[in-house]
Amino acid sequence: MPNLTDTMPTLDYEDLFRHLPVAVIVARERIMVDCNTRALELFRAKRGDIIDQSFSKLYPQQKDFATTGQRLAPLLAKHAIFSDDRIMRRVDGSHFWVTVCGYGYNPKRPFELAVWTFTDLSGNTKQTDVASTLTERERDVAAFLVHGLTSKEIGKELSISPRTVDIHRASLLRKYDVRATPDLIARLLA
Repeated sequence: MPNLTDTMPTLDYEDLFRHLPVAVIVARERIMVDCNTRALELFRAKRGDIIDQSFSKLYPQQKDFATTGQRLAPLLAKHAIFSDDRIMRRVDGSHFWVTVCGYGYNPKRPFELAVWTFTDLSGNTKQTDVASTLTERERDVAAFLVHGLTSKEIGKELSISPRTVDIHRASLLRKYDVRATPDLIARLLA
């Protein structure tokens, strides 16, 4: 009886990585060192736009990059897979909603080597324009709302009061021109 491994073609893992159906970026100390074709398409970039560049290039503002790093380091240090929804910036300057999943390989130095995947949640140009005007805290609140958290739960996650969460939610409702949270969530995910 023939061995199955004898009949299987040799796998080219580099080629496999390049053609994964999900956007993937590999980073060392928050510098992008490799990416696949889907990541280039998602961020509307060429390899030279991303490779050997800081991840800050893909954040709406430098402060978003800094605060996200401070928030993620302890989570990655737990050696857990991290995931959240956020607004990111493409190389052409446009903003979009994305689900980001990451994994750091060294719990003692979580950014030493990390792999990040990105799933585009946007598709509505008008919504993307509104999203680019959100404050950092509004983006945080919006991301937690999408995950179904209550004001109390969001407040605990962000170390703010539930009332402050409600103020940010009201601002989001105004900016997205909707009357209720379910409508807001639908708009955020549209």
